[in-house]
Amino acid sequence: MATVFLLSPAHSGGRRAAILLNTKSDAVSAREFRSGAMSLGRAFAFMSGLYFRGKLAYAERFGDPLIITPTRGLQPPSLPFNLRLLKEFSVGDVSVDNAEYRRALEKDARALAKRIGSSGQVVLLGSVASGKYVDILLPIFGDRLRYPVSFVGRGDMSRGGLLLRSAVSGEELEYQTLTAGVRPRGSKPPKLDPATRVPVSLGHESHGDRPRGSHAVVEPTLRAGAAGAKGLSPVVDLRLRPRPRVHRRPRSQS
Repeated sequence: MATVFLLSPAHSGGRRAAILLNTKSDAVSAREFRSGAMSLGRAFAFMSGLYFRGKLAYAERFGDPLIITPTRGLQPPSLPFNLRLLKEFSVGDVSVDNAEYRRALEKDARALAKRIGSSGQVVLLGSVASGKYVDILLPIFGDRLRYPVSFVGRGDMSRGGLLLRSAVSGEELEYQTLTAGVRPRGSKPPKLDPATRVPVSLGHESHGDRPRGSHAVVEPTLRAGAAGAKGLSPVVDLRLRPRPRVHRRPRSQS
């Protein structure tokens, strides 16, 4: 059975997007962006947290990934990512009430439905608790639209960790068909076993000179292996970024 994974987008208007726009940033991702060599998947993995990195690694391991975008429907992770797209996505509203977002997603979803035929399946790696994806995709794919059962009750970080573990172990998750008008809900599952956490290794990302003392925090980011490769061994780079300044209120004098 052909499986296509639809990945919900990363936020393109936050602090990490500002790093890409910083012409003085020495981070590898910022230099990659400035040189025009950055892909959509790489950009979203940088701007997002663990969740998107897990989605991308998992989708590449078990099928074909397509990314839902705020303005351009479904796009492959390999799509070149540039300043124009960053600005466009940063103001795009992912909402069923946004005609631009909805029309583009519906158009590409219909084309995908024809391509996979009746025997294919589409797995949504994104929120099924709201209508911003399900209400648009379900009328097009019907019972071919599914979601990971183990997503229910988990937060984004837990989902990301679960997906990374599955990508490394090669154990695909169980999927369930979505039903119109029904939002899958459930109790919070147990925490993931720390012993099965994906190993990390020091990577090459840097913001120039390493900050002194304890003024930096380690931030992981995934580089996924080739799709379907045997013995997939994702690498998690550790980046050093400045710790945000905390402005404390001065103590009152008594």
